[in-house]
Amino acid sequence: MDNTKVKEVPSKPKCREKLKEKETTAAFEVTSSNHTGKTKTAKKSKIRRKTNIRPIILLITFCLFFSFSRVAAQITGSVKVEAVYSDNSFHLSEYDIDRFNDGHPNLEFVDTIDDLTLKTRIELQYPFSYRWWKFTPSVTGNFAQNISNEDKYRTDWALKFKVYRYYWNCSIQYTSNPYIYFRQFVDTDGTGELEKYCYSRDTYRGDIAIKPLPKTIVKANLRYELYRYNEYFTEGDGTAITGEAGISYKFPFFTVEGSYGYQDFSCDKRLENKDCSYQSNIYKGALTLPKMPLSEKGKTLWQPSFALNYEQRFYQGSGSWYGGRAYYTYNLSAGCDVFFSPQWNLSLDYSHYFRNVETDNESVQRLKEYGENRISTALRYKF
Repeated sequence: MDNTKVKEVPSKPKCREKLKEKETTAAFEVTSSNHTGKTKTAKKSKIRRKTNIRPIILLITFCLFFSFSRVAAQITGSVKVEAVYSDNSFHLSEYDIDRFNDGHPNLEFVDTIDDLTLKTRIELQYPFSYRWWKFTPSVTGNFAQNISNEDKYRTDWALKFKVYRYYWNCSIQYTSNPYIYFRQFVDTDGTGELEKYCYSRDTYRGDIAIKPLPKTIVKANLRYELYRYNEYFTEGDGTAITGEAGISYKFPFFTVEGSYGYQDFSCDKRLENKDCSYQSNIYKGALTLPKMPLSEKGKTLWQPSFALNYEQRFYQGSGSWYGGRAYYTYNLSAGCDVFFSPQWNLSLDYSHYFRNVETDNESVQRLKEYGENRISTALRYKF
């Protein structure tokens, strides 16, 4: 008898049950892993922190404030208020003054012959340096208003850029005078009535000053001016080119300065009997005393000065009105500056103008010759 044990083969139903259990376990593990991954991903998408931009804004604000503070600290300038009294604000001749007193209709635009002008000047500068160079850009605004003759007002402005070195400096400048009202004339070739004689002026200027010796300064400038009159007097439109050169020397007790300038004005329209082109010789001289103490304490200083200007103007047009006409204008002035501190100063000035006319036309002689006296006072503050 054989004692060998025969292994029992499991039945097919049992194998199937084991296979199902394994498949179920594997599927459960896969499902669990997938569910865990999805859960983690969902949690990551929910954790989103909003970026706080307050520190960035504060940092930018601080930087801008610091930059503006530095710019404001470098800005310098001055404010000047001035009052000017003129005994002949329209440059009327003696003949016109008599006609005004008699109530002539051609002078009805004049409210008063004399007038007081109030002026304000504001200048801002931003000096900065680069290596051994110093640069100063600036902007200036001028405002003026007459008290009695209200049509006489000015709103002018200028831009300037100046370069400094130890022995020399130079600058370029643009000035705009959009409205300059002189007086009224009869528009003889137009309306036939009194019309405003006013114009605008744009000036382009370059200056240079050199110090060849310790007490000597040589100066020169070149100007280009563009004149544009209103629609009633367009024959006055033109351009002027002016060159000027001068020298100043500082003596122990005063400083003298003298210059010569040449100006050439050319009309755009060379109309017969209306060509107002001219050429001028301009002479200037000035004497300035040094600053002196006004009292024993010596805190307040004063500085007197004197000046004399003389211009010869020769008209180049032909005809009876401009042909052979010449102006000789004298300007004598005396002034005094009082310095209360480095920031505050007061100025007092007196000027006398007189224009002598040479012409073959008696009407021109009678209408264009005039004299004027001006007294002004101004207070200036620097910051």
